[in-house]
Amino acid sequence: MKTKIFYLFLFLLIFGCAKKGPPTSPDRTPPFLISVDVLDQSHITITFDENIDMLSAESLYNFKSDSLYILASVATGKNIFITTDDMDTIDYQIKLSNISDISGNKQDEYVIKFRGTLNRDTIPPDIVKSPSTTLTNSPADTNLVLKFSEQIDKSRIYIMPDIKFSWDWNNQKTELKISISMIDSMTVYHIYGLFWDRACNYTEGDYSLTREKNLPLIWIKGTTKDSGIILITKSRIPLQFVVSDTTGGFTFQNLYPDNYTLIGKRDNEYITSDLIKISIPKDELSLYPTVDTDIDKPVLSILNSLYEIYFREIK
Repeated sequence: MKTKIFYLFLFLLIFGCAKKGPPTSPDRTPPFLISVDVLDQSHITITFDENIDMLSAESLYNFKSDSLYILASVATGKNIFITTDDMDTIDYQIKLSNISDISGNKQDEYVIKFRGTLNRDTIPPDIVKSPSTTLTNSPADTNLVLKFSEQIDKSRIYIMPDIKFSWDWNNQKTELKISISMIDSMTVYHIYGLFWDRACNYTEGDYSLTREKNLPLIWIKGTTKDSGIILITKSRIPLQFVVSDTTGGFTFQNLYPDNYTLIGKRDNEYITSDLIKISIPKDELSLYPTVDTDIDKPVLSILNSLYEIYFREIK
């Protein structure tokens, strides 16, 4: 027993008195430029070896070029995404100044040189920063911020059910703030956004928002090809909008027990359902043709507008 105690004491003495390694040195090195990639005739990606400070990398005052107009700059992680005016097949040069890492280290200037291209932009805008697609326990007044990888040229935003909201773009049109006021309890709001770049490539944003801690779990499923469909309440309030998928299927989710009706459009035909009273999920729903005169004018106007966008503009 004494032998065991001796060896335990010796172990603690040796390792307890062992020298500790030096503390990690603070970062004092400016970011190193790794690559410049010309994606198409109006987009460049600049990559560094470490994360870049967003404010310094998104200020257009820090970018200078005598022959290429820079429209927007977006920083995320180690990358800076630059939107430019249309390039030609000539040599370009851009000077970057005051670009720092997240520790504040910076180099006086970076000079990047590259050959322009005439390749057409076919890449949709990427949403590089956004809230979760499902937002629960939200305050009565809430803000959503979306940040894009490039400058947005055109946008459409819808919220169902109707509620007071506003939106505001930053100067470069790369960041959008949506402000929603007076959110009701026991209501799930659906926010639909469509965003186009200058080359008419688009991306979608779809978010669910509620003041409750959890979303309701009831759904309605059905099948109808090439249709845009609106779910409305018994009091004729538009609640959700969906587009049938490639197999013709559609789903309305996060519903409370209530009475609902579906109104849809495909080609030049309108379709509807009977009044649906649901308290549990419904997996198969039938739709049949109807005429526009049987649809409330506000609902008809919204349906026609959404159908025009989803089936004429982006398909």
